[in-house]
Formats: sequence, structure tokens, C-alpha cells
Amino acid sequence: MGSNNAYGGEEEINVLITGFGPFKQEYPLNPSWEIASRLPAVLPPLRAKQPSTQKPPLIPRVNLHVHPEPIHVSYKTVRELVPKLWAPNFADSSSTSSSSSNPLPPTPTPTAAEATTSSEAPFSEQDAAAAAANEEPEKKPKYDFAIHIGMAGPQPRWAIERLAHRDGYALRDVDGEFLRDRENQLRDGDDWVWKGCPAELRTDLDLDVILEKWRGYCAPPGGLVVASGSGSGSEGGVEEGHGGKDGGKDGKDGGEGGKKEGGGKAKLWYGNDIKGGAKGEKLVISEDPGRYLCDFIYYSSLAELHKRKAEKRVVFLHVPCKLGKDGEYVRIGQELMLGLVRSVVEWLVDEKKRKGDLR
Repeated sequence: MGSNNAYGGEEEINVLITGFGPFKQEYPLNPSWEIASRLPAVLPPLRAKQPSTQKPPLIPRVNLHVHPEPIHVSYKTVRELVPKLWAPNFADSSSTSSSSSNPLPPTPTPTAAEATTSSEAPFSEQDAAAAAANEEPEKKPKYDFAIHIGMAGPQPRWAIERLAHRDGYALRDVDGEFLRDRENQLRDGDDWVWKGCPAELRTDLDLDVILEKWRGYCAPPGGLVVASGSGSGSEGGVEEGHGGKDGGKDGKDGGEGGKKEGGGKAKLWYGNDIKGGAKGEKLVISEDPGRYLCDFIYYSSLAELHKRKAEKRVVFLHVPCKLGKDGEYVRIGQELMLGLVRSVVEWLVDEKKRKGDLR
């Protein structure tokens, strides 16, 4: 059966996904990486009974490119890494043409006699594998969009962030270092990496449309009931600096999510009430990513695209800081990530139909 490809031909969509590493001693396993690292390489097809708010459009193959390592929770690491993540999108052929203008002299092919005298095994299997690997480095794809994942408070709530901030990073990272960007900005002037970037950057993805699609894919039929503790929210605010009105820092949402139902279980997965009012919403749009590493990597990605005058197709997803009993939050997070990816892709397909070109 042919692929459901709305782009035509063999065109595919490539998604960059990142997660963070350990956060201090309290979180040796960061749920953002636990979720990201368990994602499949290709977005799977919808299940027969997958819930949806509408008939889903046909989409091409979607490749999920998870950054191979959890990102160290430090300003220095993020600042050095983000331009490298986006480099494939802006690869310039001039580098290859300039190198070809001064080619190295050809290496003479050894004669059979020279080969046999130089080694008992002139070309072993290991040599062949090494030569093949060195012949042409793996070409990284151009990413159609990126999703950065980080952890927030303990409440069972998943928030996609609409914007990120350039300034205001007053907390130390896990290495005990401050960003000190204000000092760099004043001292270095033109050398400052974010010179000319606005204080606030917003994603170019239409999160309102994407949220509606995402909610349509979020919950299994009838909802899912999982075991939990009291859900008092006493651990609210211990996260990667995420706060603000949407962060649930006071733990209120954690308490609401943990109300016990019969049999000592709490309904942390919400079925139909996901589209309800403020108390029932567990998939939300936030406008305060927290002025810490989550905010910082989000702004770094947006700024990199802004400086390149490219569309800012990036979104940040905040997930609960707890793994949940037997890892149920991780499993839920995986399903939500796949639903979020599909929702963004569907929006891109709609954009293609409207504009005729995704990139």
C-alpha cells in the first residue's frame, strides 16, 4: 500500500527533538530525555481507534531525529550546541566548492607487490569499513521543525510554550555558572551572539491550531486511569526554573490532578475533560517558559533562525518533572509527543496547501 504523502514524490518531513539531562541531585533521570530517547525513528500510523477532532489529512513519512545525547543543563553547553543543531539547514555548498578548487594530489594505487610486502592482510574487513565510513560523512537532514522538551512542575500537565526571552536569566545552571549575558552585551558589543535580536521571540508555528489538533489525539477512548499518590503538589516549583502563571508552581494543578477516585487510584489521564475549562485542561499553551535553561534553549533556537531570516518553526514542550509510578508519565509523554508531532505536521501540510511551499 502506498504511503500517505501529501507532498508528492518521495519528500519526507524531518523533525529535530531534544531532551535535557540530569537536573541536580533531585532528578538523576530527566523525564524530558526519558521521553525523547524512547521515541521511534519514524512517526507511526494512526491506530484504528485513535481519537481525533477531525478527519486527519494525509501526511508524508515523518522522521524523528532525536539528538543522540541528553543536553547538559548549562548555559555554555546550550549556547555552543544550538547553532550546530541547525547547521544542516544552512549548509553552504561554497565550502565544498572551495575545497575542490585545491584538490589534494591523488594517492597512487599500490602495486600488488607493494601491498603484499606492506601487510599480511592488505585490505581487511575493518579497513574496508573504515574506508567506507571516511569516504563520505553521514549527511544530516534539513529539519522542517524542532521540538525541545524540558521538565516543569509535578502537576500532570503538558504545556507548549508560545515564546521565549532573551534576558532575565538570574539563576545558576547545574555547573553553578551564571549566564552573565548582560555583562557580555555591554562589554563585547558587536561580538554578542544575540546582538540585534529582540527581547522576546515567538514561534512561527500556529500553536492555537496545533493545540486543537493535539487535544484531538491526546486521550485513549474512555480515558486512562493510573495509580498515583495523593497529588498534593508539595513538590511544585522544583524544576528547571519553570514558573509563572502557567507553570503551576504552587502545585494547585498537582492537587487537582491527584484527586482520588474509587480503588485508591487517581485519574491523571483525563479522557473527555481535556477540552474542559481551566481546571480540566492538561494540554495547554503557556507564555512563560521560566527564564532558565528551558527558556534559554528555546530562545537560542528561535534566535538562530531569526538571525538567518528563516521561519521559526520551533516549539518547546514542558512535561511533568515526575516519571510517575512505573514510568506512566513517560509512557503518557511518549504518546503526547507523537500526537504533538503529528499535529505540527498536519499544520505544515495545511500551510503547504495554502502557500505551496513548506521550506
